[in-house]
Amino acid sequence: MSSDLSYFPRTTADQPHHQPPAQTRAGATPNIADRFADLLAPLSARRRRGLIARLSVGYYEGWRPSRAEVAELVAQELRRSPQ
Repeated sequence: MSSDLSYFPRTTADQPHHQPPAQTRAGATPNIADRFADLLAPLSARRRRGLIARLSVGYYEGWRPSRAEVAELVAQELRRSPQ
């Protein structure tokens, strides 16, 4: 059986770089990075997901980062060599 689903119409949500508007995300589950979205914006999607994972692990270990701490982590990521 073929796994090709090309006969279904593509939506904007299927496109790889599509970000849903904030008003459609209202029902989305909040995450640790929501309040830092503006700080994470300069990162690539891959690096952003990686940093969110680091924040999530830290959160469950009791770390509640300040905006300054997250800004420093973003700066460190931006200083690293390009992908």
